[in-house]
Amino acid sequence: MQRLEIERTGSQDLFTLDIDFEARFAGFAPVPVAPPRPVRDLVVPGTVAYWRFDGGKDGVAVPDGTPIRDLSGHGNDLTRVTLPGSDANALTFSSQFHDGQPAHASLRFDGSKNPARGAYLRTVDSAPMNTATFPRGYTVEAFINLPSNFTNGSHGWAGLFGQVGTGKQAGKTGDDPSEPAVTLSLSDGAELQWAVFPTNQNGISTAWGHELPLGRWWHVAVVNDGCHTTMYVEGCPVLRNPKTPSIGLSNPGNGWMLGAYAYNNLVEQGFYGWIGDVRVVERALAVRDFMLVPALR
Repeated sequence: MQRLEIERTGSQDLFTLDIDFEARFAGFAPVPVAPPRPVRDLVVPGTVAYWRFDGGKDGVAVPDGTPIRDLSGHGNDLTRVTLPGSDANALTFSSQFHDGQPAHASLRFDGSKNPARGAYLRTVDSAPMNTATFPRGYTVEAFINLPSNFTNGSHGWAGLFGQVGTGKQAGKTGDDPSEPAVTLSLSDGAELQWAVFPTNQNGISTAWGHELPLGRWWHVAVVNDGCHTTMYVEGCPVLRNPKTPSIGLSNPGNGWMLGAYAYNNLVEQGFYGWIGDVRVVERALAVRDFMLVPALR
């Protein structure tokens, strides 16, 4: 009897219901790729440097001696440095990009360690940010992608962005003063690490991200409000941010690197993967002001 009630199929039991399936299930639809955004929209007040890599053809090597311009207009231009034994294809332009990225392009880094291989970018000697200490805070943002064959032994502890020079050169003696004064790196477990010698500490202040799944794009931001540092991944704060006050960045007086890590001033390896737009701002930005478009946060 129960079954008969469930399966009532008489003419009086049939009905129709109009439904707009596109509107009803819009929340489940894939987020569309954000269109490219002009440079002027990204150079917000306080921008120190803004680099994007849509000036080259897919697969073509980044040339030696030709600077990649700082689009903020402050002269923090980048030039290529190739590690010994590496060829031109260690650093190439790419058409790959994060769906929420301003520029639809990136750089492909083919670095490794044991022995050190790859190529990276370094700020020119005249770059104003080479002497910056960011006493009132900062925001560092980048789009990155780690290939599915990223391995601990060959690619772990690669640097994404940081300053050339050690904590010792910046006047610090705590922890390991041979570590870089500033570095945004990836651990051997593909965890993001922001490790710096602040101006108010003798040792290293570190923010840790989680292990990043491989083979996809991520937006990372490190925000310092003049006292505390918070790392964000895809616009969400990570759980291992330091509570100890961290003021500014101790400066060893050297240039900045994109796509490499140096210990005791020796570049030990180049980054392996893609890096998209990178921006440095000399103040803390709110999440809504990140380069990642709002619809994709």
